[in-house]
This record gives sequence, structure tokens and C-alpha cells, in this order.
Amino acid sequence: MGLLLWMFVFGLVNLSMGFALAVYFGYGPPTLRDAWWALGDSPPRSRPAGVAVVEPENPRAELTPSQLADMLDEGPLDHLRVEPLTEPYDDDVAELLSPSIPEAWDLNEKFVETSILKLNIAMMRSGARATEIDTRLRAAKGRLDAGTVQRCLDELMTDCEIYLTEQRDAAEQLHNRIGELGELAALGEEIEMANLDQAAQIETTLSNLRHMDFQSDLEAAGARLLTEIHRLRVARHRLRDSQEVAFLTIARYENRLDKIEPQLFNDTLTKLRNRIGLESLLYEWWQQGRHQSRSMCAALFDLDRFGSVNEQYGSLVGDRILVQTSQILKATIAEADLAARYAGQRFFLMTLDVGPRAATKTVELVRQSIARTTFRHGEAGIQLTACAALTEVTPADTPETVFQRLEQTLQQAKQSGPNRSFFHNGRTAEPIEAPNLGAEFREIDV
Repeated sequence: MGLLLWMFVFGLVNLSMGFALAVYFGYGPPTLRDAWWALGDSPPRSRPAGVAVVEPENPRAELTPSQLADMLDEGPLDHLRVEPLTEPYDDDVAELLSPSIPEAWDLNEKFVETSILKLNIAMMRSGARATEIDTRLRAAKGRLDAGTVQRCLDELMTDCEIYLTEQRDAAEQLHNRIGELGELAALGEEIEMANLDQAAQIETTLSNLRHMDFQSDLEAAGARLLTEIHRLRVARHRLRDSQEVAFLTIARYENRLDKIEPQLFNDTLTKLRNRIGLESLLYEWWQQGRHQSRSMCAALFDLDRFGSVNEQYGSLVGDRILVQTSQILKATIAEADLAARYAGQRFFLMTLDVGPRAATKTVELVRQSIARTTFRHGEAGIQLTACAALTEVTPADTPETVFQRLEQTLQQAKQSGPNRSFFHNGRTAEPIEAPNLGAEFREIDV
């Protein structure tokens, strides 16, 4: 009896090994063969001739960058890439379209957001072209010649015309998809109005450029071109911020803040989370109940008169100052705290596991550190201050109520400022009177 049992086991082992080898070399059922391959790093190096291969379907196949460009009705990928000059808050879309990104955003399921993204791509391109012209004009100040002025004038007019064409195409796509927003259709109409306002601004700029005298006084002509570039930049970033808020409003309405693609989370200029990445993370924290189980305080910083820095020194210097400001923020806060670029020259901070008193000290140290920093650009020393708003997060709060309270408090600080901090105690906002916290004086080259 024992001998028969051993023979049965031996035969069963041989049969199993034979079946496994058949599967491995492609003679088994396709589903089993695929399962075998899934256990290893890769399929076998060779397959016997004549064996049919049934590849499994992938319902969510990744999009390549070229497919993404096709969906956006754009040209080749190289045409989409903007280099080497970029504007703050514009790099995230360029990175999304970069071949180095392993996963592309699945635009098939987000038609309205695709339209918003397409508008942002148009703004990104225009911003990069305008920044290059701005940099060239500033480099030639005091020794401008007629050829340089004329080339910059022609390039700026061409940029405006290209942007208007791209914007009209994207705006038409958005208009055709407003119906998808349902109850948020009014939001889409607001974006449309903002686009129309910006288009009117660009048309005005084109009219000014066509009728200005750019030959009798070359230095004055250069200054006027820089003024027009600055106005376009302000309008472009205002529209971009409104579209980002619209993007998040749509995601909240459809209850999918947790499904936003990760490549949209970061601001590539400062390496902090952007507004989209910030809200996505806070959504996750609220789902986990962190606001109910841990002490949290939120703060919002806004650099005072930052627009004048861009106007006087150019957007590249402004970009470098924003980068250094983000470094000051990260160096001052605790490792567990959350820092993000909220919008433009605004930065967000969430402190964890400390009460309002300790959070106030952190916020004041950041504000005083910014005020004691001199940003050195050539012979010029640029000094900036910031206003700050602080509030404690309560268990009844949502991220939206925290943002609303911070923005209202920051507005009061700005009205009392510059260089002021206010704390919202849950009922009213009151000024913070902090002692000297020993922030060091420093100079940073930008």
C-alpha cells in the first residue's frame, strides 16, 4: 500500500512539472501563461514558432506624450516644450507634457478640465516668449539700438497674435463643453468672461504697439515695451489663478479631489506643492480625520508690493526671489509641517501638533526672516516684507472654511500693513504684536 502511495505522489509531481513547463514554453492556456509571466520580471526571451500569443487588454493604457498632444490638437511635442525661460507657476503644464514623465494625464475622462488645461498651455507659451523679450530688453538698457527695439516689438506683437489664436481655439472648446458642468455652468461662464477680458487686454496692447513711436527715443521705447509686457503678465497670471480655482471647484463638486493626477501637484519653480497638490493632500488628511485628532494651525503669507519687483527688475529676478522665499519658509518650519505655494507670491503653511501660541511664533519668525533678507541683484539690494494670516483649525472646519478665514484675515493684515500679521480667533481677526525673535540679517544673490 505504501509503495502504491509513493508511486501516486511521484506521478503527480511529474505531471505537475510537465504541465508547468508546457505553460512556461507557451503551450498552456493563455491565461495561465500570462499568470506565469506576471510572477516574474519579464516574459520568456523566446517563444516557440507557431504559438499564438493573446495579449491581455489594458482598459486604462497609459497615454504617451505625443498622444496627449494629439488630444489637445497640438503639433509635435517639441513644439510644446518651452525652454529655457519660464514664468513662475507656469512650469507644471510644461512638465506634464515632458517625455520624462512616466505617466500622462488621462484626458479622456476630464473634458472640461482638458479645455482649462489647453488655455493654460497657451498662457504658458505666451509667458515664456514674453519673458525672453523682457530679459533681452533689460540686458540692453542704456545701449538700446533700433534693431533690438524693432525685433522685440515684432516678437511681442507676434506673440500677442499667436496667443489670441490659441486662446480663441481653447475658449471655443470650453464653450462647447460648459454643458458638462451641470450646476457649475455659471463657473464655466465666469471663465469665459475672464478669457474675453484678457483677449480685450491683448487687443488693446496690439493697438498700442501699432501706433506708438519706437524710433525717436529708443530708451523710452524699451521702457514702454517693458510696461506692456508687465501688463500682459499680470492679466495672464490673474486668469491662470482663476482657472486653477475653477479646476478645484469642479473636482470638489464631482467628489474626486483624491483622483487628481499626481503630476499636477507640484510647483516646479519652488519645489513646493501648488494649490492643486495642497488641496488634494488636505482632502486626504480630512478623510483620515487628522483635523479632529491632532492640533493644526494654518497660515497664509503674501509678499508686499511684489508686483513692483517684477516691473522694475523683470520676471526672472522675481522668480529667483520666490525660490529663495520658499527656502526661508522651509528652513524655519518643522519637518512635519506642510508648506505650499498657494498662488503667485502667496505661500501656505500648516503646522502640526502645536497650539496657536507655538504656531504664532513660527509665523512671526518667517515674517521677520523675510523682512531681514536683502536680495542682491547686481548693485541693487531688494528688500521685501510680507503680511501673514494665522488661524487655528477646528474639528468642524473644512479646508474651504480654513482658506476663507485665512483670506479674510490676510486682507485685514494687508490693509493694516505692510509687514503685519493677524490672528483669527474663530470670531474676529486681531493683530499680532510679537517681540524680536532673533531672525538673522542676510544677503542672498538672485
